[in-house]
Parts: sequence; structure tokens; C-alpha cells
Amino acid sequence: MLRALMFAAPLTLLLAAGTRTNAADEELPIVKMLKSKLKDEKKTFAILVTFKVKAGNEKKFEEAFVPCLAATRKEAGCVAYVLNRDTEDPTTYIMYESFKGIPGIEAHMKEKHTQTLLATVVPMCDGEPKIKVLTVPE
Repeated sequence: MLRALMFAAPLTLLLAAGTRTNAADEELPIVKMLKSKLKDEKKTFAILVTFKVKAGNEKKFEEAFVPCLAATRKEAGCVAYVLNRDTEDPTTYIMYESFKGIPGIEAHMKEKHTQTLLATVVPMCDGEPKIKVLTVPE
């Protein structure tokens, strides 16, 4: 499940909290996945990360995001970073993240606030998050 979180920025939840896997030059799993789906690594993209939170952890989950939401929105590569809660299922959250290309999310994943967030929310999740990559039509 930790590897999966690296896709969330996200969230994209998922990981030895944003650290490189083995070698210092090895790509993060989220970066590998994005490169396989995006034609232009410098073009702005978005990801939707759906988290299923264990019942009773909703408030703690939301509180864990507060510092990361504020800090991420100040990052140069961030276009948008918004946590949403499903109105029909209060244990389901959808994170909308948009970055100015792969370099933007690479920088985001290295940030201390991102690593802290992932280390905090992973234990609150019920299963791995689902990740969807979005681009603007050409």
C-alpha cells in the first residue's frame, strides 16, 4: 500500500513516504507511472486520487491534510491541490491535484510536508487508493 500512495501526491498515497526506492537515481513509482501515460512531461496534468478511509478516521484524515494543502499550494509546480469528500460516502475522499508537468510532482514528492502527510494517512486508509491521470484535450 505504501508504494501505491506515492501516486497520490499524491497522494497519491502510497510509500516509504516519497523517498527514492533503492538507488539515488531511481525514479519514484508515481513518476514512472506518469511518464507511461503522459506524452509531454512538461505539460500540465491532473490526477484524481480516491481514498477509502477506515470508518472513524475521517476527522484525523482531514486534519492531516491541512498543513500539506497550504504548503503544496505555494509550490512553484502546483496548479491545484484540493481535498474533496464524497457526500454519499463520508469515508471516501477524492484528491484533485494538478502540476506543471512531471518536474512539478517530482519536487512535490520530495517535500517534507508531502512525506509527513503520506506517513500519517497511510495507516488510516482501507486498501490502496485509485489513481486517474487527466490531461487537457489538444
